Amino acid sequence: MPVKHEHRWIGIKYFFDKVFALLALLLTSPVFLIVAIVLKSIKQDVFYLQKRVGYKGKDFLVYKFTTMPKGSEKLGYITTTNDARPFKFGKFLRKTKINELPQLINVLLGSMSMIGPRPLVREQIASVLSDAEIEQYYSMRPGITGAGSLVYHHEDQLLAQFDDPFKYDREIIMPHKQHLEAKYAKEWSLGLDLKILLLTVLVVLKGTHNVKEDDIFCTTPKKS
Repeated sequence: MPVKHEHRWIGIKYFFDKVFALLALLLTSPVFLIVAIVLKSIKQDVFYLQKRVGYKGKDFLVYKFTTMPKGSEKLGYITTTNDARPFKFGKFLRKTKINELPQLINVLLGSMSMIGPRPLVREQIASVLSDAEIEQYYSMRPGITGAGSLVYHHEDQLLAQFDDPFKYDREIIMPHKQHLEAKYAKEWSLGLDLKILLLTVLVVLKGTHNVKEDDIFCTTPKKS
């Protein structure tokens, strides 16, 4: 069964989500303008809208800056560091995570949160989880960052090491993400969200910083 949280506290979370998203959109508006100009100059759409799985397993459209030519998604939902599909400027956007900035629009609209399980393509998550498990996976709104995305922030580099990245994602990464997101939903607090947000900033600034499960969640020492 999905974990239930006191309505008042979860309401505070989503209220601050929208306040933060609005402020972030205002602060990053020059970045939006520059990216839009560059993408238009190379004859690409500014935004890429893709159907993803969201709150309680329902589909919604996620916003991103365009990083690949139209139709590239038909070649598979997994991208790796040696993926040839992104164009040059698109690779820059992906490497710096700037391509994720438009998801602030989703947060403002209420379809996403700042912190939560990453919204995945249904084909990807349905290959591992049942409909009931998907609903539980998204017992909270999907986020721009979260426990699973922190631990696997280097996912594209990791998948590039395998001949069959789809198999590794299906058999190793997705089950572990399911565990991490279930733990997040169970232990959720405003303090945990703040911790994940700070760890995300550290990862973005350092790039190579590795985050482990114990870095995110408090572990109770076992009694001898």
